[in-house]
Amino acid sequence: MSARDKIIDAAMAIVREQGVGRLTLDEAAKVAGLSKGGVLYHFKGKDDLVAGMIGVLVARWEELHHGYYLAEPEGAYRWARAVVRAAFDPNGPANDPIGGALLAAMSNNRALMAPMQAKYEEWTGRMREDSPDPERAILVCMAMDGYLFERMMGLDLCNCDQAARIRDYALALLNDGEGGR
Repeated sequence: MSARDKIIDAAMAIVREQGVGRLTLDEAAKVAGLSKGGVLYHFKGKDDLVAGMIGVLVARWEELHHGYYLAEPEGAYRWARAVVRAAFDPNGPANDPIGGALLAAMSNNRALMAPMQAKYEEWTGRMREDSPDPERAILVCMAMDGYLFERMMGLDLCNCDQAARIRDYALALLNDGEGGR
């Protein structure tokens, strides 16, 4: 594991255990077993470190979506169906407390939103390409975002049975007479 990855892992552990407010370069260095200078070599400041953590989270989402995309049969709404399945993955990033903490950090510094914004634009483009009704696909995926944000914030508004019914309903909306499977 590279020193940069070690630092990001250490920072994520700090945020998971103590919250984003407790993240400092000194603490990241200590947990990573490096000097503060070693951390500063890879990250100019705390925002740069948080940006690295966001990059890791975005990469995890991309990997999860891509895995579900490959598992989905070809056809209309394939990307949107993958997004729905990823949203309900119990091992997905939405179940990691780091997501809510990073969401809070991004709300305090809009510049940190850039990688997430770029990824959302890419995903929306994919939906437009394989959806006979792109607005339907985007609406379903926006609902999935709401579900994910609810989980990331720890609101837990629906139980497992309700979540399964919502997932199935979202998939049915994508299969309803529009060429889906």
